[in-house]
Amino acid sequence: MSGIQAPAQQPVHQDLMTSALPEAEDFAQMAALGFEAVISLGRPEDSRYLRDEDILVTAAGMRYLHLPINFSAPAFGDYELLRDLLNALYPRKIWLHCAENKRVSALIFLYNVIDRSVPIDEARARLHLIWQPDGVWQAFIDEALEKYVYQYI
Repeated sequence: MSGIQAPAQQPVHQDLMTSALPEAEDFAQMAALGFEAVISLGRPEDSRYLRDEDILVTAAGMRYLHLPINFSAPAFGDYELLRDLLNALYPRKIWLHCAENKRVSALIFLYNVIDRSVPIDEARARLHLIWQPDGVWQAFIDEALEKYVYQYI
C-alpha cells in the first residue's frame, strides 16, 4: 500500500487491511490514507512487539485496540472477540496486524468463510499467500470450521 512499509500486506475488503508488524513511521501514513483504527494481535512478550505502539497510533489520530493472542494456543474466543470487534467498527477503515500476519491471516480466513460467506477454497488461497498454517493453527482452523461452518452444510 502506498508508502506503508509493513510486510505481508493483504487487503480483506476496502475498509480492512492486514499485515505483519508495521514500522513506527507507517502509522502517520495509515492515518493519511483514511485508516481510523489499528488493531494489534501481538503480545508484549513476543520478540517482535512494537513498544509504544499505542502512543504512535493515537499520536497519528487513530484509535488503538489491542487483542493479544497467544500464537501457540489460539482459542475460539480469540476469533469471536476479533469478529465482534471488526463488526462493531464497520464501516470504519481498519488496519489489523500481528508480528508476521500469521495469526491475523488465519483468523481472517475464518472471518471470510464464516462471516463474509467467502468460498472456503478462495479464502484458503488467500491464507496460503501469507503462510501454510502449522499443526496448532491448522487444528484450530479445522475445529473452528467444524463448529461454525460444516454443521450448517
